[in-house]
Amino acid sequence: MSPLSFKTKIWIAVMASLGLLSGCGGGSSASPAIATAPAVPIVSSSALPVAGLVSGLGSVVVNGVRYETIGANVVDADDKRIINSPIGIGMIVSLEPSTSNSTAASSIQIQRGIKGPTASVNVALNTLTVAGLPVAADSATLIIRANGTVGNFSDLANNSVEVYGLPQADASFKATRIEIESSPSFVQLSGVISQLNTTNATFALGSGAKLVTVSYGTSTPATGLANGVVVSVHTNTLLSASQYAATQIYLRASSANVFTEYVTKYTGTSGIHNETNELYGMVSGLSSLASGCALQVQGLPVSVASTTLCNSIQNGDYVEVKGLLTNGSFAAYRIEFRTTGGDRNLSGYSDDENDDDHDDLKYTRLTSTSTSNGSSTPIYTSESSSTYEVYGTLSNCTASTCTLTSNGVAMTIDISTAIWEHGYVVYSGAVEAKGYMTANNIFKVTKIESKNRGS
Repeated sequence: MSPLSFKTKIWIAVMASLGLLSGCGGGSSASPAIATAPAVPIVSSSALPVAGLVSGLGSVVVNGVRYETIGANVVDADDKRIINSPIGIGMIVSLEPSTSNSTAASSIQIQRGIKGPTASVNVALNTLTVAGLPVAADSATLIIRANGTVGNFSDLANNSVEVYGLPQADASFKATRIEIESSPSFVQLSGVISQLNTTNATFALGSGAKLVTVSYGTSTPATGLANGVVVSVHTNTLLSASQYAATQIYLRASSANVFTEYVTKYTGTSGIHNETNELYGMVSGLSSLASGCALQVQGLPVSVASTTLCNSIQNGDYVEVKGLLTNGSFAAYRIEFRTTGGDRNLSGYSDDENDDDHDDLKYTRLTSTSTSNGSSTPIYTSESSSTYEVYGTLSNCTASTCTLTSNGVAMTIDISTAIWEHGYVVYSGAVEAKGYMTANNIFKVTKIESKNRGS
């Protein structure tokens, strides 16, 4: 990892003065220990440069700002293990811009939540338990199946899952994203400490009648542990239990109030309520509906309630969609059409940024200032400044082009002038590419990074 920034060093000093950074305990090496790593995020957004929920993709949007992620050191917030899989909407992250006023991230830490088997799945109430802890979801909670497709609440029954979310002041846990795992993994707990017993070296997590006990070992000092503190607990247990032996404890915040701030800052770049979520990417899976159409962008389903506009959209178009994520689908309230436009008339659909036709959908095309053959009519096209980022798998590479498959959609990409991050060039495997769509629907890559470089 890169050296600690000045802000992070200040944060460490402050946390140490509050007694929230702990040292190693005595005893045998097999005894559980509280984490001693100097960076113990996530903490409040006032202590780290940026912290919050991811609300948009095509890079990432956090607290209404879009940050470039290529080249960033992406790690698990607890153990600092490198994460090469894509960042997703609803994940909880903290990040540090490369400079104080930059929108390029130099480091990103992803806060994992609760991992374990599900039980008591209540579809009507959107509640369940995971590893014995109570979890509540709502219509904005994104559920991802093991195959990467968007699922629904009933898919969660009899599965092992990972829950990203927000610890609450009442010690419950609000889910913002739930991923179904392809195979069980060790239980990880997250929540607010209660019933701390330093004599027995135990504490409880959970709320109401749904509590689990965590044993952290009598040889480990309780420095930093207190009722009300938010922790992440790692175990070596696969099954649900009423009591877990911790193998590692990470301190995340002095209280759950830190995480209530994230909800108020969960917004898109436009700052408009019904444009909280946004996606940059290529249209795929276009199909007609009675009152519009359904499509996918970045692998997530999008509904567009305008038959006129839907008649203009084509698979392969590059769009920016802004709207609200509800029950696993984006309801589009704004679409910016950014692919070629001068050579087709978009079925006569003109810009409607003010929603003059009152169909609850604002629509614009990106126009360049260039003209063709001396004509005064502007050409609608993508510009190199209109870039987005996408994860995918490279194949079929030549000296200048490759196929990039992302979320099941294959596109031709031009790598002839691409800058390879870290100078590491590959012609197959997982990558993250930044670029823009040209007039002939070729994704022109400006920067690209292999995601299989290891640590």
